[in-house]
Amino acid sequence: MDVPSGTVGLVVTSPPYPMIEMWDSMFAAQNIEIDKALEKGDGPAAFEMMHVELDAVWHEVWRILMPGGIACINVGDAARTINSRFMLYPNHSRILNQFLKLGFQALPAILWRKQTNAPNKFMGSGMMPPSAYVTLEHEYILILRKGPKREFKLDADKQNRRESAFFWEERNAWFSHVWMDVKGAAQHLGERAARLRSAAFPFDLPYRLINMFSVKGDVVVDPFLGIGTTMWAAMTAGRSFIGYEIEGRLRDEIKVIKQ
Repeated sequence: MDVPSGTVGLVVTSPPYPMIEMWDSMFAAQNIEIDKALEKGDGPAAFEMMHVELDAVWHEVWRILMPGGIACINVGDAARTINSRFMLYPNHSRILNQFLKLGFQALPAILWRKQTNAPNKFMGSGMMPPSAYVTLEHEYILILRKGPKREFKLDADKQNRRESAFFWEERNAWFSHVWMDVKGAAQHLGERAARLRSAAFPFDLPYRLINMFSVKGDVVVDPFLGIGTTMWAAMTAGRSFIGYEIEGRLRDEIKVIKQ
């Protein structure tokens, strides 16, 4: 299904994270050179090639968004040892840089502190300096706008925008730079193979973003649908939805999972 250019109000997604091992085979299926780079122990080369595959999706995001439309990208950095060399792979900065190249305007991002990561789980040499590593306890929600603020010129559009308003208490909680109250939920996936390819964010994350950055009736798109969390959030918020997923083993889960 081709989405007409300039018709989407909001994109909310979380792509496969480059240099997270569970997605190596998925990226390698798009470009065999990625697998070769990993076998040779060339992490930086594999990292860049993985992001080149994502770049094509971000180009489509630019095309389908309307002027003033917003993209919210949830992504975490990766820390990995390859060939006895431990290093950080900064996924958020690589994606942000690509969006800026496309012409997007960066808005203040959100840091999502994940409750599953604890600072008492040492990486490296534990309590002996200087070889211990800081734990990764947050992910980023990059917020990017296509051009200047979206305009609502028609009276009907202005009224719909007013009817899409959120409560004051929601505004205070949602528009904070750090989200510490959004917690993940267990995924009840029946098939082992599907579980290996799913890392869904909790329902509250897309639900907040959809209410924050779109109005009722908008089309919301998720190019990395996963188990359909963004779809359920969009439907709950009174938005239309389009999603894409290449992992066929998630098809039945998308149909039946309820939030």
